[in-house]
Amino acid sequence: MMNVSLQKWYKVALFNLFVLTLLGLVLRYKINFSLPFIEQKNLLHAHSHFAFNGWISFLLQVLILDFFTNNYTLKEKFWNRFFIASTIINYAMIFSFAWQGYGALSIVFSTLALFISYVFVYGIVQSLPTENKNKISVWFIKASLFFLVLSSLGPYLLAYIIANKNEHQYPYHNALYFFLHFQYNGWFLFAVMGFLIKKLELQDNYNIANAKRFFVLLFITCVPSYMLTVLWHHTPTAVTVFNILTVAIEAVALYYGFQLLHKNYKNTFKHLPIICRYFYSFAIAAFVLKVILQIFSSHPQLGQLAFSFRPIIIGYLHLIFLVFVSLYLLGLLAEKNIIPLELFTSKLGLVIFSSGVIFNELLLAIQGVGSIFYWYLPVTNLILFYNTITMVVGSFLIYKSLGQTYLSSIKNKPYAEFRGA
Repeated sequence: MMNVSLQKWYKVALFNLFVLTLLGLVLRYKINFSLPFIEQKNLLHAHSHFAFNGWISFLLQVLILDFFTNNYTLKEKFWNRFFIASTIINYAMIFSFAWQGYGALSIVFSTLALFISYVFVYGIVQSLPTENKNKISVWFIKASLFFLVLSSLGPYLLAYIIANKNEHQYPYHNALYFFLHFQYNGWFLFAVMGFLIKKLELQDNYNIANAKRFFVLLFITCVPSYMLTVLWHHTPTAVTVFNILTVAIEAVALYYGFQLLHKNYKNTFKHLPIICRYFYSFAIAAFVLKVILQIFSSHPQLGQLAFSFRPIIIGYLHLIFLVFVSLYLLGLLAEKNIIPLELFTSKLGLVIFSSGVIFNELLLAIQGVGSIFYWYLPVTNLILFYNTITMVVGSFLIYKSLGQTYLSSIKNKPYAEFRGA
């Protein structure tokens, strides 16, 4: 049974998604129209920091606390204070970055965001039930927490580079992508996979040996796959061979993941509401596409080409952030009736938002291809702006649906069974 007090933090997370889409809308507006009192670069920093901390990380923290521990009820005051502090810091980052970009105040709040993530990691590690320590889903959650901490080294490296006034783009780029890599391919990916494996662990056809192989192969390739994002003046042959080996192992991991899903599809996914199946399908397809793109990027020329064009980078990051992570987590919230599917408002919101996400990714792909061939396609920026309006509307309807039925998810028996497994 879901704790009613914890439900409010789900509402905060979904409100944060609405705020995030509003920030994205302003950014898209400024690309197409005049908005002189807004500094585009500063707002972009505010948007990206809030996307990481206010939306995905915040929701993952609530979900991990709720699904993998019994700690919220025991330490409700502590966790409420944690989420209050996190919310204050997240919104302070919006205003400070929008106001001054990387300045004294915004750096203070972004540093506090790093420190509070350490508090979360410590609190979760201390509260994971010992009887579940051998479950592969728990392995994934522990690994996600490890990569969350590891990713925080990136901002420290950036601060060191900036303090020493190193204006060369390669060290700055490599430090930035250290953070992004271990957020996207570590913290986000392993946490999402933890929820997926937890679902599969309940099935009779669950193959623990394949689950172990899937985890081990993903884990051992997470650190070396960072090399795929590193910029070099001339990529050493040894690095190219190393990258090819890494993506080959990732492909094998993908095979074991497919085996797990294929053998459990009927019992795990076929009975779900159609909207949940679609969300999970899009998310899993995005994960497969991510691995395929990494395989191509192991080719030195293709890798350098991809990272030379901003639209390609933006499209790739949105593929993981929006299609893989966001749609999977929204599908999970809908499946467990945290987002109540009995309401037309929530179903409409989910359909509108997901349609906007998929169309957004298609437009970014067109921009990426266009940039490679030096095609100037200004109309795509205008279409992206109007498409972002659909994401704003969709996210608002999703948030509004939680206000309409605050206690509906408590009555959902499958949710309670899933959480307690």
